[in-house]
Amino acid sequence: MRIYLLSAVAMLALAACGGPAAPPTESAAATPEAAAPAAPAPAADTAMGPAIGQWEMTLDAAGMAMPAQKICYKEQISFAEAQEMQKQAGMTCSENAYTPIAGGITGRSICTMDGTTITTDSKIMGDFNTAYTMEMTSSIDPAPPGIPNPSTTTIKMVRLGDCPPETP
Repeated sequence: MRIYLLSAVAMLALAACGGPAAPPTESAAATPEAAAPAAPAPAADTAMGPAIGQWEMTLDAAGMAMPAQKICYKEQISFAEAQEMQKQAGMTCSENAYTPIAGGITGRSICTMDGTTITTDSKIMGDFNTAYTMEMTSSIDPAPPGIPNPSTTTIKMVRLGDCPPETP
């Protein structure tokens, strides 16, 4: 399960940093959370990842919904920095390809860690400054017992505003 969750987190970091911000989707625009103030625009040379600020993440992995979590991003990370974090965690990727589409990005990664290969196809829709949804379908080889293979993970991110002052 550790490698599966690490893969989901790595995909979140890489996919979020892998392309330009997209306009909000209709469903994101219709939610009250999407009305949170947008983050300041990053400098032109900054890779797009989740905007600085407090975000709420909901995750549904392999049919199991996790409780919503609040995450505070104090800086945006570049695509290269996200890949370096993967390497430091012991994950190597033979493919990390992302392509802009209308309203978002599609991606594919093939990564290996501890002798396990994870192939993930992802679709990210929304706006990395206010709200986005990432859907990933992953195949794990060898398949861990008790986890559907392939499995689908959906991560929804909504920016709530600035980080609270007490955030470390």
